[in-house]
Amino acid sequence: MNLTINWSQVNWLALTPEMIILGFSIIVLLGELFLSKTSKHMLGAVTLVGLVASLVSLGYIWNLQATEFNGMFSVDLTANVLKAILLVTTALVVLGVLKVNVLMGEGEFFSLLLFSVLGTMFMASSADLIMLFIALELTVLPSYILTASKKTRQSTEAALKYFLLGMISSVILLYGMTLLFGLTGETNFAAIAGKLAGHPIQPALVASMLMIVVGLGFKIAAVPFHFWAPDVYEGSPIPVASYLAAGPKAGGFAAIIHLFPLAFGVVAPAWAGVFAILAVASMVVGNLVALSQTHVRRLLGYSAVAHTGYLLVGLAVATKLGYASLIFYFLVYSLAALGAFLVVLALAERGFGENLKDFAGFSRRAPMLALAMAIFMFSLVGVPPFAGFMGKLYLFREAVRSDLIWLAIVGVLNSVISFGYYVTVIRQMYLVSPSEGEAVARMQVSKPLFASIMIIMAAVIVLGVYPNAFLSIIKL
Repeated sequence: MNLTINWSQVNWLALTPEMIILGFSIIVLLGELFLSKTSKHMLGAVTLVGLVASLVSLGYIWNLQATEFNGMFSVDLTANVLKAILLVTTALVVLGVLKVNVLMGEGEFFSLLLFSVLGTMFMASSADLIMLFIALELTVLPSYILTASKKTRQSTEAALKYFLLGMISSVILLYGMTLLFGLTGETNFAAIAGKLAGHPIQPALVASMLMIVVGLGFKIAAVPFHFWAPDVYEGSPIPVASYLAAGPKAGGFAAIIHLFPLAFGVVAPAWAGVFAILAVASMVVGNLVALSQTHVRRLLGYSAVAHTGYLLVGLAVATKLGYASLIFYFLVYSLAALGAFLVVLALAERGFGENLKDFAGFSRRAPMLALAMAIFMFSLVGVPPFAGFMGKLYLFREAVRSDLIWLAIVGVLNSVISFGYYVTVIRQMYLVSPSEGEAVARMQVSKPLFASIMIIMAAVIVLGVYPNAFLSIIKL
């Protein structure tokens, strides 16, 4: 490995989005220390400005192809698209919680959020095992703290489970990377592929691949590495759960899309088969367990596990169009899941609980929020004309084209199963009346939270009706 870097030849423009996020995370953290209590409410707006600025800078390097720091940091269209999805969803989370009690110091909460975003962005551009592992830890360590920020027994228990399982998965991931380095003497993805090309497949290579699958499988909440997800989604503060529904998972899938096709190209049929098995297990377990849930956030947690299964179909296909379909579905899933969490947040802010029974009469209390929630549920099921339908259509179409018809059938059947619990939420809102004697009054929510939900609802509709505008960008 060449450890010498010619700093004068580094294209710093390629790192502009990450440097903006780093700068704003430090500014927000210092703001917590030096601003008065009456001024700290501005830190959420500062965070939002930082996310938007990073997104704008990403536009300037949208078509840039660059590899910096001796091949450790890579910029390409796939990385940029995933970064854009991450920045947009995180900005919508921040917008939604501007007027909400985030249960921590304003600066601490938003700074940790930005540090986690920074780690995920570096994961999306990682082209080296060392870079990937460090970026992964930068992504998840703030998430552990944010999960425990509610300081209740349930929140602490969820954070502890998340932390312990996360550390175990990181050790397994690092062990797999160590084996791979021992086999090749390289940490760069392209260099690893070059060393493995033309050589017989060794048991140690398969063991390394499986360990890396386990380590990254935890980060994306794939079965059987999913046990943390429902507890964390239920126990963490709702703003944190909203971010976790999209943020770290984006980095996990970005790492897989970059690492496996390149470094493990010689064993592509093996890892594609592994991802197909994980896809089926995640879809089946996530959907079947979700059917029995009465707590909406826990229901959404198992839903997230099921949707990881749908996303893994794109990896099982192992083609460029499969990866493009995965990215599109990740976008539409992230928006719908985020919107659903923000609707739950709107209810919680007005003193309602988070069980299905608390949604009774919701259509009379907040007609627009109930409509948005219904659209999010229909999109998650895959009902046309919403974005979720188009996302699943493209994923399953690529599975059929790759002679994985059985996998597409399993996906369709699981979508039918998921109809049972998503429609239960809609039924509660529109067909079930509040308990006897309970007054039904119009529910008021903060304008930023309402705006965030409406933006997401519009996006889910537009992406369902006009998906080609986005698909034309990500078909690599």
